[in-house]
Amino acid sequence: MNQQTYLKVPFVWEEPKPLIEVPSRLKFKTAKSLSYEILLSLVAQVMESSIDASDQKQVIEHGSRQAAEQFLTESTDGFSHQDEWWQVGVSSDDRIIGFVFPVIYQGGARNGLEEATVYYIGVLPEHRGQGFATDLLLKGTRVLQDVGVWRVFCDTDVSNIPMISTFERAGYQQHSEPWQRPL
Repeated sequence: MNQQTYLKVPFVWEEPKPLIEVPSRLKFKTAKSLSYEILLSLVAQVMESSIDASDQKQVIEHGSRQAAEQFLTESTDGFSHQDEWWQVGVSSDDRIIGFVFPVIYQGGARNGLEEATVYYIGVLPEHRGQGFATDLLLKGTRVLQDVGVWRVFCDTDVSNIPMISTFERAGYQQHSEPWQRPL
């Protein structure tokens, strides 16, 4: 059987670095403060309009709601997080702009510090193109800095040019050439 793959660009944020100053144009609240249905709807909207090949495949195969449910269920497979780490960015007029879900890799600690990733970041389609992904990534990275990490290791689909630019704007470095991941 021939397994389909796609290319992802890996990025890394390695400590020690100065604590990130998160821009103040968004207010942040915990994802846990939302009902499960609202959170599910947000994730489904982002996945449904995602550039990421993996998201597209899941939505085509299962529909956006079921893909989002599966995504949220799998968030503990190999990862851990505290509820307060998952953040939702809200505009000054209380519109939800997007979310960021930082997590710790299980078994990735080194010298008393954790290894982490941003499990998922999403800006709702109607708010894209305004730089909010950078604000969300900075917030997620700051959450992880406060936890105590030695590195944040992330990746994104090679075709997701907006997210690649977001990693670069936030100070992440490309770790290596793109690599193949199972689709």
